[in-house]
Amino acid sequence: MSWYIRPDEIIAEIRKRYPTEKVIGPPSRPIAPRVTFANEYLYGVLIYVYGEGVKGQYLRHGYFDREGQRYWAIEYGWVSLYGKMEDGKIIPLVMLGVPTRFVFEYKPKDFKGFVLEEVPLGYLECLERQMINVDRVMRGEDPVLIIDKYDLLRGNGAPVPSEFIDRIIEQQQLIETLQRTLWEYEKAINDYKTNIAVLQARVAKLQELITGYETRLVKLATEVTGIQQELIRLREEILVRGTEAEALEETRRRLRDLADE
Repeated sequence: MSWYIRPDEIIAEIRKRYPTEKVIGPPSRPIAPRVTFANEYLYGVLIYVYGEGVKGQYLRHGYFDREGQRYWAIEYGWVSLYGKMEDGKIIPLVMLGVPTRFVFEYKPKDFKGFVLEEVPLGYLECLERQMINVDRVMRGEDPVLIIDKYDLLRGNGAPVPSEFIDRIIEQQQLIETLQRTLWEYEKAINDYKTNIAVLQARVAKLQELITGYETRLVKLATEVTGIQQELIRLREEILVRGTEAEALEETRRRLRDLADE
């Protein structure tokens, strides 16, 4: 049994669920996109095509007319921002539109310069009217550009349900929040690791001092033992000398007694 599903079968299933007279697929007269213009308000914004999912981030676009209608030819991909240190080290700062933990660790003055990297993935053609919330995105209200490329949402000309747009925007905002939370957790973990390394260094230094004190204590204990042994020897010698002195005094006394007789 084969699990391979042909593209025409996928399109047929989509058309069953979302009836429309328009044929889902490439245009009958495809053209080579001429992507020449980059909009600063759209640059880096995620592109969500209804029926396909997230395509990537907006890079630039161009215009062309077909059958009296205006189309956008959008180049999409992924955008990353890196910071270059004085020693040549490259630090990732923003990946897929989300700041990394290094944004919190370094300041702009710490970098010699910045590098913007684009990874183009492909092109997307759509009617201008099929970009559902382009005005809201350009005003900075929505973080993701929603494109109804196949007219699945408003195939009969009806307006797109606002709750659908709100749901996609809410999901994207939730993803961004979770990503930022993840970076914050990672930053906290690195801070804890740094603190642990500092404490371990302090413990190693204290252990070194303790070892030195233990060595000195052993040396002092040896010296004290030697002094105690010397004191014992001196005490014994004093006792012997005392006994000898008493014997000598007794001898002198006897000699005096003999002399008196």
